[in-house]
Amino acid sequence: MGTPRGPRGGYTTGLARRNQILEAALLRFGQDGYRKTSLARVARDADITDAGLLHHFRDKQQLLLAVVQYWHERLDEQWVRVPDSVREAFRCHLEDTAESLNMPGVLELAVVIGAEATAPDHPAHDFFSHWQEKGVRELADRLRAGAESGELKAGLDHENIARQCAALDAGLRLQWLAGGRSFDLIAVMRSHLDRLMTTISADGEGL
Repeated sequence: MGTPRGPRGGYTTGLARRNQILEAALLRFGQDGYRKTSLARVARDADITDAGLLHHFRDKQQLLLAVVQYWHERLDEQWVRVPDSVREAFRCHLEDTAESLNMPGVLELAVVIGAEATAPDHPAHDFFSHWQEKGVRELADRLRAGAESGELKAGLDHENIARQCAALDAGLRLQWLAGGRSFDLIAVMRSHLDRLMTTISADGEGL
């Protein structure tokens, strides 16, 4: 079959090239950090010209915001595959967080931009507000389903627990980055989730 032509083929090709740039930028920002990475370096990694990159992203700031959104969308895709069990969901969350530590540069960007995006006039404000609320809602729904299935105790405040988990995650990531990555982030997260599971599970067992 030949290469798709016309508007649809051009759109598909353009989307593939854009994702190629985002993937290259995600890896480079994760390894070297945003400040040390040039657009020319990302273009070389993506195997395109500087002009080709600028066709999709007019400047480094726009690329940065797109990369952070792209990374969060990947996290959303990972969450979909998580089993219905709350206990297994917590375990998968720990695994995904451990994997993200291999790209501390991107994690730092997400934390910094997430804090800056609390300002209503920030270009990423709507995205981060939506993504944060979406995460809380999805975890609350999973906790609620866990109570209905008998995995968790009845009478829990599911949204309250979900917000506490989200706040702890955000706070620990900030501490880990600000403290020079001087403590075992995953161990601290696991300890919290283990205690939480012991408290809310119907069988009284942790992770």
